[in-house]
Amino acid sequence: MEDPYVLENGTLKNKLGITSYDILRTAECDIGFVKLMTLDSIDTDCDPVTLIKRVHQHIFEDIYQWAGEYRTMPIYKMELVIPGVSLQYEEPENIANSLNKRVTAMYLDKWNANDLDDFAEKLTKHLAKIWRVHPFRDGNTRTTLAFAEIFAKQHGVDLDMGKVMEKLSRKKNAETGRITKYSVRDRFVLAALDEKDYPEPQALNKFLRAAISKVEIEKDLEI
Repeated sequence: MEDPYVLENGTLKNKLGITSYDILRTAECDIGFVKLMTLDSIDTDCDPVTLIKRVHQHIFEDIYQWAGEYRTMPIYKMELVIPGVSLQYEEPENIANSLNKRVTAMYLDKWNANDLDDFAEKLTKHLAKIWRVHPFRDGNTRTTLAFAEIFAKQHGVDLDMGKVMEKLSRKKNAETGRITKYSVRDRFVLAALDEKDYPEPQALNKFLRAAISKVEIEKDLEI
């Protein structure tokens, strides 16, 4: 199926007129960093699903025409940590209902700001399910994390987005090419696996627990 979101070379079509994948990723990272630091400007007086769409629009409105809009085609991404296959993300026609179901379950759960271990465990569980929907063509991890920050704050818990931003990307040894640190996305992939595939939420949970505790996220945090 032809992907209407990309140029012939695989680079996402964008408002900036960039045709290089690497240059676009750099621009997206720089612009997104500023946007993630200004989440307070988002009007949160709305239902949670609309809030997620507003978060995506806020982060990517300067880059993509479709910011804040659900994707209209299936998505397949080979994942290093599975390895080399894709999760089955939600079909476009089911995105709205599936996302609403998962977000509703999250808000109906019982949250205790005084028990951060329990809070982080529940946050991990619900965010993994929301992320698995993959409602947007790109930017789902950053959108999910930004939504998590707003949600946590609504429930009396601060999530340190500065620490989160430091761990967004996968790190490699410049000489050997060996991965030295896995990305937040890698942790979402493992946490979002189907039960039959033995999900591993521990790495994502440990990451979120550190972020809401405002302590240093371990330098050697591995999957």
